[in-house]
Amino acid sequence: MKILQILTLVSLTIFFSFSCDTATKSVDAESNQSEQGTAVANDVSVNEFKSLINDNSIVLDVRRPVEFKAGHLKNAININYFDDDFLAQVIKLDKSKTLLIHCASGGRSAGAMSKLSGRGFEAMYNMLGGINAWENAKFEVVK
Repeated sequence: MKILQILTLVSLTIFFSFSCDTATKSVDAESNQSEQGTAVANDVSVNEFKSLINDNSIVLDVRRPVEFKAGHLKNAININYFDDDFLAQVIKLDKSKTLLIHCASGGRSAGAMSKLSGRGFEAMYNMLGGINAWENAKFEVVK
């Protein structure tokens, strides 16, 4: 019985690690251009991400609710990347605001930016390294 529990735990750990720790893919700026010719989707460092947080931005945390509850950025909105209606939920957000997306390490948020490309958001930014990089920079996390 104990071996089955260990195998289940190891399997879940590998699955969730892989889902977010996959290599962070850069979004091709040429394919994510607005009509004005400026990029609308960019990968940014944790410091750049922090500087973009203001009243005209939405901080979108695409991690699972259990991860979000363990610690998240102040005023972040949690929409689970793995939800069947993820896209429908995010599309309801104010598209005139800058969308600041992150997960644990950058994999899911890069995927989210890709899914949201061409969906009407004026500007989107993916935090490279995710909340792990945020915490390593000693920035505030709400628990």
